[in-house]
Amino acid sequence: MRTFIAVDLSKEIRGKLKELQHQFMHLDVDQSRLKLKFVNPWQAHQTLKFMGEVPEDKIEAIKGELSVIKQEPFEIALSGVGYFPKASPEKVRNIRVVWVGITKGVEELKALQDDVESRLSTLGFPMEKRFSAHVTICRVKTFSHAGSRGEIVRMVEKIRELKDVELGEMQVEELKLKRSTLTPKGAIYDDMYVKKLE
Repeated sequence: MRTFIAVDLSKEIRGKLKELQHQFMHLDVDQSRLKLKFVNPWQAHQTLKFMGEVPEDKIEAIKGELSVIKQEPFEIALSGVGYFPKASPEKVRNIRVVWVGITKGVEELKALQDDVESRLSTLGFPMEKRFSAHVTICRVKTFSHAGSRGEIVRMVEKIRELKDVELGEMQVEELKLKRSTLTPKGAIYDDMYVKKLE
């Protein structure tokens, strides 16, 4: 089964993410070469580790490692819209992901992610080299290279317009092991284990 470990966002912040996505929906029109695939805001989260396909008999061992993580609850704040791959606005040739940044609690998130990585490395999972504190709001599905420069410029302008937007703060109190089931309408996430931070 496809699995990952994440911190879920609060209902309030997910509601604001949904409002933020509406700012981009007019860019994705029938005549446009730009096709956006929006993340379900009610499933939005900060991924700490994506493990991919994991045998069912390994799940209990993962839960066991997560259960001994010790970190106190902490606050995070979400603000500012950006994009990957990174490039200056004048030099953008392609946008694959649009995201909202996490601007407070990054050190605590990184410490939590480090702990997760360390624990799961004992089970044979390779350690990630980089951690990026952000929440994806949409993926850019299609760019037709012919005539798409104007659409990229409009996209970048919208992102720059929202570079200081604030979505609020929340308390991180739980770490979750999730199953990801792929469907034609997108991924469905189920909680398999919840570790309370205390």
